[in-house]
Amino acid sequence: MGFLQLLSLSVNVLCLIQKVPQIYRIYKTKDVESISIASVLLEETAYTLVLTYNLWRNYPLSTFFEYVFLFVQDLLLLLAIWKYSKKDNKDKDKLSDPSTPLYGILTFCLYLLISVVGLVPSAWMRMCTMLVIPIGASSKIAQLRIILTNKSAGQVSRPGWMIACYNNFARIITNLVETRDMSMVLNLFISLILNLSIVIACTIYKYGPVRKSKDKKKKKTT
Repeated sequence: MGFLQLLSLSVNVLCLIQKVPQIYRIYKTKDVESISIASVLLEETAYTLVLTYNLWRNYPLSTFFEYVFLFVQDLLLLLAIWKYSKKDNKDKDKLSDPSTPLYGILTFCLYLLISVVGLVPSAWMRMCTMLVIPIGASSKIAQLRIILTNKSAGQVSRPGWMIACYNNFARIITNLVETRDMSMVLNLFISLILNLSIVIACTIYKYGPVRKSKDKKKKKTT
C-alpha cells in the first residue's frame, strides 16, 4: 500500500503543475494559434464528468484528487484562451465566437455545483463513464490534428503532455488495485496512448515544419 500511496502522491503533485507550462506560454506570448479550443473544451468536459462521477461513487479521494487540480487549471487555460483568441481567431476549430471559452467555464462550474448538491440523476451518473472515453479521446485527437495540420507544435507544452502520460500510467495501476473500475482503466489507457501521440508530434514538429534536406534534390540534378 505504501507504493500505491506514493504513486497517488506523485500524481497529485505533478497535477499541480501539469497545465502551468501551457498557461504560462500563452500569457507570455499572447498567442493561441496552435491551441485547439475544441480540445480544451472537450478535455474539461471529460475532467468534469470524471470528477463528479468519483465524488458520486464516494471513491477514496486519493484515487482522483488530481482531477480537482486539472479541473481548475483547465478553467484558467480557457480564461487565457478567451483573453487572447480575439486577436488570433482564425476559425481553426469553427468556434469563431470569442466568448465560447467563457460559456464553457460557466457551464462546467454550474454542472459541478448541481452534481455536488445531488440534482444529477443516478442513471446519468452511471452513463457518464461511457461518455468520458469518446469525449476524452476526441479532445486529444483535436489537438493532435491541429499540430499535424500546422506541422508545428507552436505554443503546445510538451512537458505538460509528458506529465499527463505519467499520470495516466500511475492511475491505471492505482485503479486496478484500489477500485477495479475497468471503465476508468480503459479511459486512462486510451488517454495514455493519445497523450503519447501528442508528445511524439510535439517532438517532431518542435521547431516548425520538418524541412526536406536539399541534398536529395542535388543528387537528383546530378
